[in-house]
Amino acid sequence: MMPSEPELYRVLIVEDDRTQLENLRAALTQNNLTLETYQTKSDVQQRFKQQLPDLFIADIILGSDTDAGFDLARELQSYQRPIPIIFLSERQSEFDIMLGHDLGAVDYLPKPVSLAVLQRKVTNILWLTKGLNQSVSQAAANQTTSQLAGLTIDKPNLKAYWHNQPLALTITELEMLEQFAQQAAGSVISYQQLQVATQGVVERNTINTHICRIRQAFKQHCAHFDHIHNVYGRGYSWRDAD
Repeated sequence: MMPSEPELYRVLIVEDDRTQLENLRAALTQNNLTLETYQTKSDVQQRFKQQLPDLFIADIILGSDTDAGFDLARELQSYQRPIPIIFLSERQSEFDIMLGHDLGAVDYLPKPVSLAVLQRKVTNILWLTKGLNQSVSQAAANQTTSQLAGLTIDKPNLKAYWHNQPLALTITELEMLEQFAQQAAGSVISYQQLQVATQGVVERNTINTHICRIRQAFKQHCAHFDHIHNVYGRGYSWRDAD
């Protein structure tokens, strides 16, 4: 049962640039959030020993330590608690994004970060994982959604499955894939639909890169996966096997 008073959620942010850190703090100041901000890896490690956050937002490069954010994510994993992580980074290679996902990232946002998008992401993540709206999330938790054979979208738990095998997707990629799942095979998913679904995180000129990553997630389980096709000038379509 949810408490009568609004529940507070502890969000820990680590960013070594003071100006960016203050911008993040200002953007995420909300009545139901307790924000803790740090600039160094060692300070965050010490805080983890005292109390773990409900959500961890981390830059990857802290000072001269180019993998500090990844190291902190590994440390969080050692506590054996499902704590969602959002990485903020200029590093946008497929390797880095997949590694971030493997370390518990529910999203991996490019710098410079849109503060409006980050606000929406934080609200969505806490709503889905902590039950900010119990009546809606409880109803959703009892069902999965997809009109496509073999594909299951478990939105309350931020997961997608291909023939019962979990897909390694970030939230942004899950939001894009959900657009396909909501419509019958053969429907065209426009570029605009994909952009709107991600609250503007995905730009028109990077949509193909994200679609490639989604395809790769399927190919980890099915090397011959070939259901997502480009519809020239319009968007993409999910096609069933012939």
